[in-house]
Amino acid sequence: MEKVSRASVPGWFRAVALLAVLWNAFGVAMYLSSVGVFGDATDLSDAQRAAAESIPGWITGAFAIGTFAGLIGSLGLLLRKAWAQPVLIVSMIALLVLEGWILFFSGAVEHFGLAVPIMVSAGAILLAWLATHAGKRGWLS
Repeated sequence: MEKVSRASVPGWFRAVALLAVLWNAFGVAMYLSSVGVFGDATDLSDAQRAAAESIPGWITGAFAIGTFAGLIGSLGLLLRKAWAQPVLIVSMIALLVLEGWILFFSGAVEHFGLAVPIMVSAGAILLAWLATHAGKRGWLS
């Protein structure tokens, strides 16, 4: 793979990588909130609380892997590191497992809606694609 100087990497790539770090930091905060690190959510209805309590441990694990790998991979993109690509692919797989479970098996869509699962899935797919594209362009080292 050919090395590319920092000047030849488009500015939009840096901006997207920075936005990805912020997006995934928010995802990590949402994960930590969901497992009670920031206290118990008191603003949930009884139906929402029941839906949240029915989540299996392996789905919570997929959430953790997806969000933390997404943050680490996005930092790798920002730093233009080649290891960002496999990390973001792991994040994408974990988040697609999570969102697939939410959409098709949990019944949570009735209580929480479709917007977040669709945005999270699309974002994970786009970041994995961007990392692959950046690697092929030689923007990562």
